[in-house]
Amino acid sequence: MSAIRHRTVDVDGLAVFVREAGDPARPTVVLLHGFPSSSRHYLRLLDRLADRWHVVAPDYPGFGRSDPLPSSPTFDRLAEVTAAVIDRLGIDRYAVYLFDFGAPVGFRVALAHDERVRAVITQNANAYTEGFGPGLEPIAQWWTDRGAGQAAIDGLLSATGTRAQWLAGARDPAHVDPDQYAADQAVLDRPGRARYMADLLWDYQNTVPRYGEFQDWLRRRNPRLLAIWGRHDPYFGPAGAHTYRRDVPAAEVVLLDTGHFALEEEVDTVAAAVDAFLAKGEPK
Repeated sequence: MSAIRHRTVDVDGLAVFVREAGDPARPTVVLLHGFPSSSRHYLRLLDRLADRWHVVAPDYPGFGRSDPLPSSPTFDRLAEVTAAVIDRLGIDRYAVYLFDFGAPVGFRVALAHDERVRAVITQNANAYTEGFGPGLEPIAQWWTDRGAGQAAIDGLLSATGTRAQWLAGARDPAHVDPDQYAADQAVLDRPGRARYMADLLWDYQNTVPRYGEFQDWLRRRNPRLLAIWGRHDPYFGPAGAHTYRRDVPAAEVVLLDTGHFALEEEVDTVAAAVDAFLAKGEPK
């Protein structure tokens, strides 16, 4: 594997963990992870991209090895911290790779950094209501009645629920490394962390009204965009990938025969597609 550098960045007293690979003199790709994972999810992708790109993958506050926020988390605050990490690393222009929670975090960062974001790769990272799949129904029901829906959320945050998310839509469950969901669950099992994550899931409903802002940014900036998705994702379905063309007509859409955590089965395909996409016009 390529050498990966591990560092901690201080943001307002929070220790934010970052994985970094490749030559910083090359164009940068910022990898923003999903739920309930961390930059650990990107280890194999970091390795495959590092020969040609400078690749940076932070853990959001409360995820992976980063400190949690001192108060209830929101996507606004996660995005503020993530943008500050990018600033502290001295990265002034970059592409973003968004997965799952990477969309609500990454598009908020894009609104703040605007033209600094040179290209967008979305991997099962949704910005349209058309992309909502049946797997999100328990969360949507919980939003209408937090007490009545809490049991479903507790299940989602359990070891069984975490494993189910990693396996969702996979061609073969044997392709998914059990150390991945075990590492995520070890974080969820820390004192207070399940409530922290539940508060963040609750806050996601405040992202949906902001989809219009994300779409406006896409139309105005018209960035080069690659939507490469596991087509069998029960949470964010392939309609969410195709709908990016509404705002970025030249967007490339690639659907893969896998599920939500597409890198577990298709990391080589994804890496080759990302490399070819970026090489067409490197972010500068």
